[in-house]
Amino acid sequence: MRSVLRYYYYFEDEREQVNILINEFKTNNVTEQRGYTGKALPDDSPGIFCVHKLDNLNILVIYLSQANMDWSSYISTIDSWEAKAGLKCEELIARISILSGIDDWDKLLKEAQIKVSAKEAFLMDINEGSLARLGRFWPNDQAFYACGLRSETALNQNLLLRSLPLIEAALLKLKAVSTFLRDQKITIAKENDCLDSALSQTLHSHLVSEKGGRDEAQELELKIEELSISYGKLAGDYSTVLTGSNRIHSMIVAFNRQIKAERGLEVNAELLDEILSPYQIRLNELKELSNQLKISRENHQAAIEVVRSKIDIMNARSNITTQEEIRALMELNINMQKQSLIFQYAAGLIEFIVLAYYSHTLWSHLAHAAFVAIPSGIQFIVVMLFSSNTVYCTHLLAEYLQGDNHVKKHLILATASLAVIFTIILAASIVFSSGPSH
Repeated sequence: MRSVLRYYYYFEDEREQVNILINEFKTNNVTEQRGYTGKALPDDSPGIFCVHKLDNLNILVIYLSQANMDWSSYISTIDSWEAKAGLKCEELIARISILSGIDDWDKLLKEAQIKVSAKEAFLMDINEGSLARLGRFWPNDQAFYACGLRSETALNQNLLLRSLPLIEAALLKLKAVSTFLRDQKITIAKENDCLDSALSQTLHSHLVSEKGGRDEAQELELKIEELSISYGKLAGDYSTVLTGSNRIHSMIVAFNRQIKAERGLEVNAELLDEILSPYQIRLNELKELSNQLKISRENHQAAIEVVRSKIDIMNARSNITTQEEIRALMELNINMQKQSLIFQYAAGLIEFIVLAYYSHTLWSHLAHAAFVAIPSGIQFIVVMLFSSNTVYCTHLLAEYLQGDNHVKKHLILATASLAVIFTIILAASIVFSSGPSH
């Protein structure tokens, strides 16, 4: 006795098209069921169908089993229903056909291999029977199994109608995620190579070679911005690769758990490793890439610190040069202040001498009698006091007029002293001028 199962994998976008196929099943008396318990099919029904869902992936399962029909008849019948429904198989995620029967296993397996032109067969034990995946790959997005049963039981029928479709769905998701991560890995690896090459060029042109020039510090500042952008890209790529690595690792662990939890299926460790080897290889590639990205990120971080250090050194050298120039200017300013102070002393001395001379001469002409009567020593002292106080007072007045308010008190005292001296001179001149007339 022969039977055929076919699994259709599709997303929600193809649900409307698949519903047309389901209606075609119903039109041909295929019964909808949620499971199969090993009971005989209704006499007027060629088979059953059911629908499963795994996350966003839908699975339609059809099972045809009738007496005196072979696999070719089943497949031709299903293909004709697909054609009437207008099903575009290339728009589906995948299809899986299982050629099943109750017969000698070696004979059945050989017959199935010839039917689908498959040289390889990956063998698994199931409850009251055997199961073989015919071929390692998916030709034209479809795969084939051979199933030989000693007897139909609820356990092996549940495997064929429910568990095996979900197991293949998990493998399909692994394949899709692995393909996506492969493309993502290639893109990120190329970007990482470009960033590493740019980093090497930056280190050589700005840090190894002696490039001089006044604008070098500004160029290094721009390089820090470029390195910071590259660092951000690497950090993002590292996070993306790490997320992908964790995702595919979780899916591999979940698949292992799913296989081991299935009571109706026994898969030896060697076969399980062989099934998962492409995805384990992808996981190892992602781990290696994440390590490379981590090293590149650390190299960029170190380069940023090195460039900043070089800028600091250049700024320190520039500051030292500036300080030396300022020091030279300060020394020049001190020398000029010394010269100015000498000139001020000389000008003050000249001012004092001129003022003393003219004060003495003016006093002798305006109050000659008094001038003659006053002893020369007293004249000298009074003229010296008057001249020196006048010079001091004018200097204080000049500072005050320039905004130095702190000299105000000294200016008041000097002015008062000058007024007192002038009053003494005036009083003495009057007294001694009127003395001989009495």
